[in-house]
Amino acid sequence: MSNPFDNMVSRMDAATVAVMGKVAIINGVPFSVVPAEFPEDLGPLQGNGVSLVVFSPYTPKRNDAVEYQGEDFIVTRHDMFNGKPRIFIE
Repeated sequence: MSNPFDNMVSRMDAATVAVMGKVAIINGVPFSVVPAEFPEDLGPLQGNGVSLVVFSPYTPKRNDAVEYQGEDFIVTRHDMFNGKPRIFIE
């Protein structure tokens, strides 16, 4: 049985996915994600990069194939964001 805090976190995650969630296909499997754009900091590169916080169980690896909003990407790096995997795609 989970504690009240874990129950609240689960409800907040479900609300976040319901309001802002999208679907990304990672290695052929659909996952619930929430996109986050960030400014590129790499010298001459300009524009925004895209990262996806994955709200479904997933263990990220570099070079995973990602289909997101009709485009194909690969995972270039990953970290954790609020206890969930965040993948950076190009």
